[in-house]
Amino acid sequence: MRSLSLSVPNALLLAGALAAASCGRASDPVGAGADRDPSLPAQGAAAVRTAPAPGVVVPDEELVDQDGAPVRLRDLAKDRVLVVNFVFTTCTTICSPMTAIFGRLQAELGDALERDVRLVSISLDPATDTPERLKGYAEKFGRRPGWVFLTGKRERVSRVLDALGGRAPIKEQHTPITLIGRAAEGRWTRVDGIATPARLAEETRAYLWRGLAAPGAGGRRLDDPWRNF
Repeated sequence: MRSLSLSVPNALLLAGALAAASCGRASDPVGAGADRDPSLPAQGAAAVRTAPAPGVVVPDEELVDQDGAPVRLRDLAKDRVLVVNFVFTTCTTICSPMTAIFGRLQAELGDALERDVRLVSISLDPATDTPERLKGYAEKFGRRPGWVFLTGKRERVSRVLDALGGRAPIKEQHTPITLIGRAAEGRWTRVDGIATPARLAEETRAYLWRGLAAPGAGGRRLDDPWRNF
């Protein structure tokens, strides 16, 4: 399949078109319309659904990141909120928009990225998506520390996809899914649809505040200043 090369603005425009085409746009929340980027799907779009994701377990599997370094998923999840999506570099539909949204989500998270949150994009096509290919793809969307692209041996990637509920029998027909949660708590939220960076940040923030309130939360207080978040 021919690789799709989209600029970030074009990928975001496609995200809005996909969300509108699937279920139409719902009314924006009060006060949200004035500042919303028109290239993004509406925050209240009917296409986006969130629900608890029981049964999600982070497997103790070793994959490879965009730099070719071995990475264990449980190490990524330790003491942090994970935000996970599933993409592949030759995708010609939803992958570029989903990746562009993660690129914008980095700014929404601010200083919490890497310190408290890790973004993880897992390849649905490990046979094609070598670390070098993933690195080039990630650079197009402004990947920063705290956002990891993962690939690896097919059988290992398959076990990870099964455990996280991201497997697609036909990769070209996969749907937009984002998982947000804390592995230590076994508590996850599944977001179906093309959600805005602001919506994903809101769902992530709920896990951050809970983590701050928990015993042994690194000594941080609930009244700590959260700049840039």
